[in-house]
Parts: sequence; structure tokens; C-alpha cells
Amino acid sequence: MGSVVGAVTGATGVGKKAQRGYEAAGDQAQYKPWDVTGSYFGSADFDYENNKANYNLSPQLQQLRDMFMSQALSGVDEASIAEGQGIKDKGLSMFNDAFNRDVSATASDYLTDMQELVAPGRAKSQQELANNLFASGRMGQGSAAYEGGGYLNPERMEYLTAMNREDNQMAFDARSRAKNEQLADMSTGLGYYGIGNDLRMQPYNDVYSLFGMGAGVEETGQGPFKMGMGLGSAAVPGQQAMASMYGQGAGAMYGTGQATTGAFTNLVGKGLGAYAGGGGFGETIKAGAGLFGK
Repeated sequence: MGSVVGAVTGATGVGKKAQRGYEAAGDQAQYKPWDVTGSYFGSADFDYENNKANYNLSPQLQQLRDMFMSQALSGVDEASIAEGQGIKDKGLSMFNDAFNRDVSATASDYLTDMQELVAPGRAKSQQELANNLFASGRMGQGSAAYEGGGYLNPERMEYLTAMNREDNQMAFDARSRAKNEQLADMSTGLGYYGIGNDLRMQPYNDVYSLFGMGAGVEETGQGPFKMGMGLGSAAVPGQQAMASMYGQGAGAMYGTGQATTGAFTNLVGKGLGAYAGGGGFGETIKAGAGLFGK
């Protein structure tokens, strides 16, 4: 009976029209990215029915991407890695040798070398001093004014004191030279170690760099894809406003239909009441009711 009343009063039709209006409003509010074509970088299209999307790089970008990626995926230069490793190992060996060096022994060798260099000059100076002392008759002159006691010629004592100071300075210089040389060799070893390590890692860095270039080209080719999503996002507020208007229209139509249906239903109710009392308009409603079926 309810479906018949709905059909007669128009409530069913109004409800369906309102439903279609609200569904249309929902469709309008959906986020829909835009297909993009004609870009130098490629194109993008979106399949709304199957919820799929894809982008296509232009032939030029595909060529660049494939060139970088093929080089990156071809592997590293093993020969360069081996060469770098060799330099790195030599640098480490040089550092270890310098670090474990006996500085005192090295300083002693330097002192010996310096003394051998000055020995001829010293021998000549001592001979000249002895000749002068003998020629002047001062060879036998002595003095007890020196540490350890005994007699020594004052001029010879002065010469020996100066030579002793010179020996002390040469010993200090020899040790400083040995220590500085140790530090320099350690620093040089570390330098070669670092250079070798950089050379060893360079092939890997080259691969990483080439892969990054290929990825950059790929990302550039996604420009149309991102553009389409951006255009779709920019259109959403307008779609939502349109959906709101569609919804308001459907609601207004449904409200008007309900009011009309209510008035008609009220009229039918009165007619049925008259029918129950018999006569007049009631007979007419009775006849109409016969159309609805029992």
C-alpha cells in the first residue's frame, strides 16, 4: 500500500530525484587530477574508473635517463679501486714506520754525521792554535781555573769550551731534526692514506652520482604528472562549491516535494474518512481506492 501511496502522491519520484541530485553533488566534489599533454618533458593521464595513473617521459628525457642509469648500473671501476687501495696501504705503512721510529737513534746518527762534517775544520783549528801557542812561547802556560782541577792553557780551555757548546747545540739540533722528520713522515703517510682512500671510493661516488643524475631526469619527467595533480587540487574548492549548490538544490526540491506530498496525503486521509462515513466524496475515494487494489 505504501508504494502505491508513494506513487500516487509523488513521494517516490521526489525521493529518487533528490537522491540523484545528492549523488551528482558527491560526484562533483570528487578530486580529479587533470590529464596533461603537450609538455616537452612528457605527459600524464589518470584512469578514474580503475584508480590508476601513469606518466610518460619524452623520448629526449628517456634517452638521458637511460644513459645515466646504464652507466650507473654497469658497475664500478675495479682497477681504480685497486690502485687507490694500494696507495692507501702504502700511506698507512709509511705512517706506522714513522710512528714506531726510534727518534733517539735517528738523532744520534744525525749528530754523528754533523760531527764528521766539522771534524776536519776542528782539527785544523786546534793545529793552528797549538802552532800559535808554541811560536809565542805560551805552550807551557797553564791555569787551574776550570772544573775538575789541574792545569790547562787558558786559550786552549776557551777553545774546548766553545767546541763543547757547539756539540751541545748540534745534539739539540739533531734531536729536533729527527723529531720533526718523524712528524713530517707521519703527516705524509696520513696524506697518502687519505688520497688512496679517496681514489678507492671515487668509483663508487661516480656510480652514485650517475644514478642521481638519472633520478633527476626521471623526476623532471614527472612534471606533467605533478602539474595534473596540482590542477586537480586547485579545482577542488570550485567543485566543492558546485557540489554544495547541487546539494542545496536537491534538498530544496525534496522539501517542496515533501510539502506537496503531505498536503495530498492529508487530502486522501480526509477522503478516506468521508468514505468510512459513506456518501458524497467518500464514494469517490472508494472508487479511487479500487484502483489501488485490495
